[in-house]
Amino acid sequence: MSHLLVFSPYAMRPHLTFYEGTIAKACQLRGATVEYVLCDGLLPECDMHWDSMIKNRPRPLDLCEWCQAGTRARMAEMGLPHRWLGEFLTKAEREHAFAWAQSLAPSDICKATYLEYPIGEWVQSSVYSYFRQYPAAMNNWRVVNAYRGFLLSGALVAVGLRRYLATHSIDCALLYNGRQSITRVAFELLQQNGVRILTHEAPFFQSGHIMVKPNARCWSPQPFADFWRLWGDIPLTRPALERTTNWLIDRRYGKGLTWYAYNPSVTWDGTLKQQLNLTRGKKLLALFTSSTEETAGDRELQGAYELQSTWVQDVVDWMKERNDVELVIRVHPHLAGKSGLTRANDEFKFYEAMKATAPPNIRVVMPDEALNSYALMDEADVGLTFGSSTGIEMAMLGKPIVLASRTFYEVGSQIIKVRCRDSLRDDLANSLEDFSARELRREAYRLAYYYVFEFELPFPLVSVFGVMDVELNYKGWEALSPGRDKTLDHICNYLLEEESLFDSPTAAERCRLSTDEDSYFEWMERTPDCFRDRGYERRLPVINGLRRLAQTSKNTIRKIPFGAGADLLRVGKRLYRTLAK
Repeated sequence: MSHLLVFSPYAMRPHLTFYEGTIAKACQLRGATVEYVLCDGLLPECDMHWDSMIKNRPRPLDLCEWCQAGTRARMAEMGLPHRWLGEFLTKAEREHAFAWAQSLAPSDICKATYLEYPIGEWVQSSVYSYFRQYPAAMNNWRVVNAYRGFLLSGALVAVGLRRYLATHSIDCALLYNGRQSITRVAFELLQQNGVRILTHEAPFFQSGHIMVKPNARCWSPQPFADFWRLWGDIPLTRPALERTTNWLIDRRYGKGLTWYAYNPSVTWDGTLKQQLNLTRGKKLLALFTSSTEETAGDRELQGAYELQSTWVQDVVDWMKERNDVELVIRVHPHLAGKSGLTRANDEFKFYEAMKATAPPNIRVVMPDEALNSYALMDEADVGLTFGSSTGIEMAMLGKPIVLASRTFYEVGSQIIKVRCRDSLRDDLANSLEDFSARELRREAYRLAYYYVFEFELPFPLVSVFGVMDVELNYKGWEALSPGRDKTLDHICNYLLEEESLFDSPTAAERCRLSTDEDSYFEWMERTPDCFRDRGYERRLPVINGLRRLAQTSKNTIRKIPFGAGADLLRVGKRLYRTLAK
């Protein structure tokens, strides 16, 4: 009998618990012993609150109380056994960890260790997200205080979880993302103890799926690299090619996204160069920045550059010596502070200063400027990214990509990867040389299809509407029985039986020819507007109006007292789901 541990400090959040609870329940139905370890309010800082989440709102004084209440409700709803972290900590251990965190000089915090664990490194990602700032401003007392809080939380989790693992025989563990402070601490301890781990996260690209990674954290590119070695040489069928094209079309129009839509309405009038006062006839490079605080400082994700800003500045310096090309820098819209988090002030100021001093052949488009990234992709000849998904999308258009950091499509042989800072100039020059657009597009389509539709697994058992609103899409635990859902079978077999999380190609798939790909790309080359949805464009004003109405209704509904308006709340949610589509 396998023993599954679910370390779930943020179980109050339905968009986490409904995924992992479904998996845990399915493992229980297959004979596993399942136990949750939950947070009981001992942690002074956690990812249930960042200062960047809501403007000018400190951590609520009753955060732990309502979080525990929600957690209890989730556990009762799923009917899963659980323990509290505090059961595995003594008062003396809590006091010792507190004294340690408070004794550290600010200069020592980032590299602080406790019980030989590098807690300072493990919790740093949440500190960066907490303030939307990298590196952390250790001369700011608010940053230092928050960092000390995360250090104490990380130390307590390390002590408590170490004792749990010493007194319980655990075969496998389910864990949310493995990135954020105490989930990172849990991931590292579980891995050091030889426990088989599965991290889960909302899908990056396709609603109705789930991202699960075996023995890896959510941003790790290694699991897909392993998957690509199996599938990368398998040509796509015509239905798979069409599905991938429709996925890109949907992203252009903001349909089926798993996160907030950043782009204004699509424009296809071909006037972008005129709007930006660019020169006709010169090659255009488009640089798309990433929102970096989630991956900053992570050694596994370290590419040729530690700082994205250094890479951008190096590209600008190269452009100053060229009069035959032009560059548009599209600063990521997420930095503007209009989609879930507040403005990333340090990055914003960096690009404001760059825009003010940019040479004549460079345009800097700020996050809050209404420029559609897909219109820029269409006009540009080359794409430059620090890991943005725009890289794979531009490659699907048959345009060369220079990648300066790490991401899933780094495994592509057609992608120009910056191996070191000294090679950047040659890499940029090579991107302007002749290349096979057909072969680039072929590989990009395979990368996109296999990642979006096969690596991120379908998970219809949980319905998602909006960004973080979810509900269970099944009634009765029999829906989770073996043989009822392929993805759930794969996940449970990985956790309980050590089987592969993904299928391997069949003999027939290994023998598949590229005939469908060849004919499909020939058709695309003859059809330049194949990514255009004219019917959707005509309906776009009405669609945008309905979306605004959906968001307004959602915001209004949230103000209704839950006890007094429970029925209206349920009606309002259904209305929001309908309008949001």
